[in-house]
Amino acid sequence: QDNIEKATFMKVYLISQGRLSLMNLSAVIDPVAGYHHQENILWMLLHSFYHSRIVSHENTGVLKRMDWLLDLMGYIRNLAYKSTPLENVDLQECIDFLLWVFAASVVAWADHGAPLLIGLSADWSPWKHQTLLLELSEDHIGKHPADKFAVQETLTLFPRSISLLLAKDPWKEQTQKFIDWLISMMESPQEALSKFSTDLLKGRIFLTGSL
Repeated sequence: QDNIEKATFMKVYLISQGRLSLMNLSAVIDPVAGYHHQENILWMLLHSFYHSRIVSHENTGVLKRMDWLLDLMGYIRNLAYKSTPLENVDLQECIDFLLWVFAASVVAWADHGAPLLIGLSADWSPWKHQTLLLELSEDHIGKHPADKFAVQETLTLFPRSISLLLAKDPWKEQTQKFIDWLISMMESPQEALSKFSTDLLKGRIFLTGSL
């Protein structure tokens, strides 16, 4: 467990700083889709998303972030419709995790208020130094009550955040793609969506008129 979390942290940190392409996030996310401490991973990803926004680098620019998110949406849809095979991971659990990743990225990228509200910091350094020294404890990362709160609150903030995100350039040009994707996900085979995923998507579907 500790090694998985250390490796994941190092990769998402490098991605958030622009030292690796955002497309490398897919290689980070896929192996942990069936990981049993997903909230720890989600906390790391949430910070990575936020920092990729506030760091000025060509690899983390808004168009790169938008392309990555659209790719993630397509990947989730393909999994739900079983056009992309999935091995050794429960389909519903995988989609639950990926939709939570989707929600976390939207909350981190929509505005500056939501990340601050859930306690995200512009400072990676305490975690970075611990990780580089290989002293990152499994009792620390993502397990503080404030970290768990931040991860859980992405679900609460998601409906408002996606409206804010799609109200600004260049995201608003993709509004119809987001709506079509949300609807197609709700129409996906029943066995693909858990109650968690259905509730998350329904919460957004009911507000599509505000987009």
